[in-house]
Amino acid sequence: MSAGKGGTRSPDGARSAVRHLLHATDPGLVRLVGAAHTVGAICLTLAVLWALGFATPFLVAAGSSALVWSMVLTGPREAEQAVTHALGLPAALLSATAAVLLAPHPVVSGAVFVVLLFATVYVRRYGPRGTALGMNAFQMYFVMQFVPLPADELPLLWAALAVAFGCGAFVRFVLLRTSPDRSFVRLRRSVRACLDDVAGALTALADAVGGTAGESHRAGRTTSLRRRLRRLHTCALMLQDSVEGCAVPAVAARVRTRMTEADVRAERLAVMLLRAGQDGGTPAEDFAHHLHLPGPGTRTAGAAAGGDLLAARLRALPETLARGGTTAAPPASTEIPSAVADAHQALTDFEQAAAALREAFRWSPGAPADPAEEPPAPETPPAEPAALPAPAPPASTPPAPEPGGLRRPTTRAAVQVACGAAVATVGGQLISADHWYWAVLACWMVFFNTSSTGEIALKGSRRVAGTLVGALVGLFVASPLAGHPWPAFVLTLVCVFGMAYTAALSYTAATFFITLMIALLSDLLGSYTDGLLLVRIAETAFGVLCGGAAAVLVLPRATGQRTDALLADALRALADSVTASTRRLTSPMADPAPDGPVRAAHAADRSVEELARSLTPLVHPVAPHRTRRRTSLYVQGLLETCAYHARVLAVEAGRGAPGSWSGSPARVLLEERARTLAVRLEDLARGRADGAPAPTGGAPQAGTPTPDQARVLLHVRRMDDDVRAIAGALPGPVQGPVAPAAAAGRPGWEPR
Repeated sequence: MSAGKGGTRSPDGARSAVRHLLHATDPGLVRLVGAAHTVGAICLTLAVLWALGFATPFLVAAGSSALVWSMVLTGPREAEQAVTHALGLPAALLSATAAVLLAPHPVVSGAVFVVLLFATVYVRRYGPRGTALGMNAFQMYFVMQFVPLPADELPLLWAALAVAFGCGAFVRFVLLRTSPDRSFVRLRRSVRACLDDVAGALTALADAVGGTAGESHRAGRTTSLRRRLRRLHTCALMLQDSVEGCAVPAVAARVRTRMTEADVRAERLAVMLLRAGQDGGTPAEDFAHHLHLPGPGTRTAGAAAGGDLLAARLRALPETLARGGTTAAPPASTEIPSAVADAHQALTDFEQAAAALREAFRWSPGAPADPAEEPPAPETPPAEPAALPAPAPPASTPPAPEPGGLRRPTTRAAVQVACGAAVATVGGQLISADHWYWAVLACWMVFFNTSSTGEIALKGSRRVAGTLVGALVGLFVASPLAGHPWPAFVLTLVCVFGMAYTAALSYTAATFFITLMIALLSDLLGSYTDGLLLVRIAETAFGVLCGGAAAVLVLPRATGQRTDALLADALRALADSVTASTRRLTSPMADPAPDGPVRAAHAADRSVEELARSLTPLVHPVAPHRTRRRTSLYVQGLLETCAYHARVLAVEAGRGAPGSWSGSPARVLLEERARTLAVRLEDLARGRADGAPAPTGGAPQAGTPTPDQARVLLHVRRMDDDVRAIAGALPGPVQGPVAPAAAAGRPGWEPR
């Protein structure tokens, strides 16, 4: 960044800093683009309708339709989004027409509202399209409750909704078009921003560890590094998902593999850096979930010399990443402690991985093309004899068939929300005959994107908290804006943007913006009173209570039941990842695609992430069961560590041709350890039900493995230690011998 006179930042530097911050904190600018779609569709819709002379009620109905539809319309491809968009208009017209025609019959209207709620939740089983259409129909019925129109104005309402959908299509598919290629280009920029942030955090941490800063300062630097590494990992997962549909297979495989390698090298460098700052090279706790910076200790002269050189290399890391090169590591010396030497090697590996990723990006969509060059050919293994048999994969338990009837998750949730909404309708009428629908909306929203009682309770509490804060702010904002439509309108758009941008980050923040927006809309409609916000709070609290009661009393599904199922899925995904990596390393007959193991590791990462989301109610700071919370955090951290080891194995497996270990004496040892680990994971997944015992590992093969092979074997052993620690922490019949480090509350992760 450049600076002007007097130390002021130049406009170009400020814009560059803002772009960097947006890309680093919003991978692929997904939230920003989504919020822009929403605000753009609303503004264009209102502008067209205002120019055509439509009255305010039609503006509110059409604007609300554009708001909801822009947020719920999702899909992996533009063609699928276009089909869903075309189906959305008939659904909105039917729903709005039914709401207008049934308005004079409140009992029938309320009954249809409950039925529509049931259908909205039930059609989630049909994927994003069913979810979008259901949400659209329900929200239009809901909007027409507070924008009453006579039946003779239905043609004008239909025209307004048609304009809203047309404007929404123009914004999404023309004005702010988001093609897979463009999404990938934005993700690529986010990856570079995240790598730069990680480099800066590593430099800051090196200075904190090697200097005289207080422990709280060093702990803060460690927390910052951990947060930036998690951003990089999130961005890496999103980029791997995005590259599939926008690049030729050879380029997609190369980008996917290099991205995973850069991700694991960055995390390993962080751990090695912490080890280098400790007295005597004592192993650091697992960075994935129990990272605590140790005290400064006493450093030897050799450690100080090696550490100073390491700090100098780290300070030059941002510039090194920018030019795509590497810095010189110190020569091997007995005066440099092994921990510092390992940190130097980890830094070199990270620089090389970042340079390889930069090279892979040259052939990705949106990269500057050079017609004189051709994309690199896919890596093909040399011809090898097929005499060596492929290692037999462990017996895998097929996934259980999806339950039917009332046991199906969508059906269960639909019945629950219908029961809760019926009670909310009656109780909401008693609280306020004019705004009873707020209670029904709150009851329904706590079931959206939730799958267990704990998730419903947590989401309900966040909705109430956001409503309270929004109402308090609304009391001080809406009243002064009464009679000033344009400031109220502009602030309403700000609330729309804030709601769309924060929806994926914080449900509390999104609810805050929704409540404030309701107060401002009431201002625009001339119906605002301070008592309106109090009614909003009461209706929301009652609706959340009805939803929570329905989740507990009607076909309940405890949080533990869902987490058990997701835990089994994560364990099996890890087993598949280990098997895929081992097969490629040991068998010449394995799939020649270098990204096969990376795909398997990516699936395991996604499974662990889904489990982490389901554990949110159990690990929340206010969770009542403290022992269960500690166990859940511990198991979640161990699984994240296992996923890290699986990524490392996948990267090592993809670096060479299939069967690169086939002639090595370490092949049998790897096969035995990997088979033991994979079967242990499968048995642990089944052991939540049948308690099958875990197998024992094989005896080591004669021969000395190479350093690279020793690193692979070490990761397999560390992963096995973590799996046995999981078995020891979980209540159940499956128990294995727990590693001493795990028994002491430390997973013992010390990759070398």
